[in-house]
Amino acid sequence: MNLFLVESVVNAQNPEESVFHINRGKTLDWISYKSHDDALQRIISNEAFYHLEKRKEVIDGLRTKLDWLSYRDSIKIILNSPLSKFAKTPLNPQLTGVVDREDFRVEKIIFESHPGFYVTASLFLPNQRQDPAPAIIYTSGHTSLGFRSEGYQHVILNLVSKGFIVLAYDPIGQGERLQYHDAKSGNSTIGGPTKEHSYAGAQTLLWGASLSDYFIWDGIRAVDYLYTRPEVDVTRIGITGRSGGGTQTAMIAACDERIYAAAPEAFITNYKRLLQSSGIQDAEQNLYHGISKGIDHPDFLHVRMPKPSLIITTINDFFSIQGARETFSEVKKSYTALGKEDNIQMVEDMGKHESTKLNRMAMYGFFQNHLSLPGDTDDIEIEPFPVEALWSTQTGQTSSSLSGKTVFNLNMEYFGGKSTLKPLLSEHRIELSGIKLDRNLSAAVFTGKIERNGIEVEKYFLENTKGDYALPVYMATNGNSKADKVLLWLHPKGKEIILESKYINEILDQGYTVVSADLPGMGELHNPDFSGDGIIQQVPFNYLFGANLVGKSIAGIQAESIDLLVQFIHGDPPNKMRKFHALIENATSSSFLHYIALNNPFDRSVVYNPYVSDSEYITKEYYNPEEAFISVPGSLPYYNLLNLVELHPKDSLKLINSTLSDRTVDELIDFLAK
Repeated sequence: MNLFLVESVVNAQNPEESVFHINRGKTLDWISYKSHDDALQRIISNEAFYHLEKRKEVIDGLRTKLDWLSYRDSIKIILNSPLSKFAKTPLNPQLTGVVDREDFRVEKIIFESHPGFYVTASLFLPNQRQDPAPAIIYTSGHTSLGFRSEGYQHVILNLVSKGFIVLAYDPIGQGERLQYHDAKSGNSTIGGPTKEHSYAGAQTLLWGASLSDYFIWDGIRAVDYLYTRPEVDVTRIGITGRSGGGTQTAMIAACDERIYAAAPEAFITNYKRLLQSSGIQDAEQNLYHGISKGIDHPDFLHVRMPKPSLIITTINDFFSIQGARETFSEVKKSYTALGKEDNIQMVEDMGKHESTKLNRMAMYGFFQNHLSLPGDTDDIEIEPFPVEALWSTQTGQTSSSLSGKTVFNLNMEYFGGKSTLKPLLSEHRIELSGIKLDRNLSAAVFTGKIERNGIEVEKYFLENTKGDYALPVYMATNGNSKADKVLLWLHPKGKEIILESKYINEILDQGYTVVSADLPGMGELHNPDFSGDGIIQQVPFNYLFGANLVGKSIAGIQAESIDLLVQFIHGDPPNKMRKFHALIENATSSSFLHYIALNNPFDRSVVYNPYVSDSEYITKEYYNPEEAFISVPGSLPYYNLLNLVELHPKDSLKLINSTLSDRTVDELIDFLAK
């Protein structure tokens, strides 16, 4: 079942049905709300900007060396605390093959970052090298080949040619480490690397963790592996990688003090400019509640001071160059305070999201300088290896060769189990969902009326005191002057359910005025052109990742909009004379149940949703992306939707595990009429 986003995408609303339409002979919208479909992005961004401004106030107050050291220590705690759930278990390294070339050899390696969770890697050892020699960990970006793609091999082999030992390994969901491997096709059942990351990452978020935790831990265990090699000078370890590899480089180096020199490429910007430009990226780039905890990109570098760091950028990258420049400027202050301003550097070159020769040469020189291995910085062509030549497993996948564990298996081991739910406390619901009922209705703007089959539908949009979006609303009547009840009808398709439902007349005949709305992410507040890198089965997980970063949830954001609807229906002064009922369908049930857990103005409510009764479905390996999208990050250890239903007496809230039909409508009307 995949109702939420699919129905919103295929819904092509007629102009006259839009609450923002102005009837001037052609399709026009209210100027102030032409970008109404970006409501969800604006809500998340504004919340992020609030937290980032609070962080800026802290940064602006740092002056002395002691100020910065204290700040660095506080960031260390935030970045490292999620890793405390992991233990350094035996690596159990395996040497599965050796490939010799004239100037170096390659050892094909497998080690376990968690028991049974295999990391496939290659250790490149120059024949002519210092004893012991400096080593560089190479983290690759989003390619299904992992570090074996020609572009990444080019950098690895150039570093090896200059005398560096290089350990390159496959990130989760890439190379030989697909998390959702289809043995028949050899491909992922979910999609490419960012989809593999986002599908595993969304489910991980619901346990109160981030996929980045697993990525960082892999890197830490890679350092542990280097410590077992006598050829490596463990005082001279560096790390670099581009794109997704730049993400890993920044985060791993921030969390492992044994890494002396770090050069993240094509990642560093800052969250303000990222949100203003390309938006939040796939799962492994987003710490659990990161922005709300005060973390921004500069902190991955502040926490390393005064160790050497090089920010590698291209001017036309989708990771904003302005953000990178601002980060460099900020981090320069902390390094300067410690008397090591030359240890933070930045290089930029013309280019898009790519590696350039100038940037590669700057990176070679950076490591040669700070890891004490002088030499030339020439960027030379070296014949890459065929992909299969660098496989560490027989089949090219740990799942089929070793029956290796996946992130799903680890989640169940670390967080799952038969007794996962903890006592349901209101503070858990509020804190985890991020609900803030602080939007006050400032105006209900009437924009016209639609007449269909004897039904009059008034169109409104609701403005609120935060001014971040306007909520589209329909109010339907059939001219019954004796209507003495209000029914709030929410559906993932949005307010148009009133126009399309074959049951609307039957409900109106029962003396109801029916109100419906497009919650953020639905109907007119859904952006059909959104093209994030974490879209799974048309569900845009990038919004979920963004909401998580700012300490909110999609369900919580939508619950706040329900509060605006309640304010609208009650009116000013409040009109509590009429009975107030609710009909909630499918994906809208999560936001509704979270809302009424905090504030329940409804006399009776009916919820149609199979997710509610099947509370274990979301913890299965292949779950429904829609269900994860409307679930609250961090909620799985504490409560599920069924627990929220159980907060209310059975005579006020009815759960029906089906869709609307003649029988269920009769059941609905009978229940509400009691």
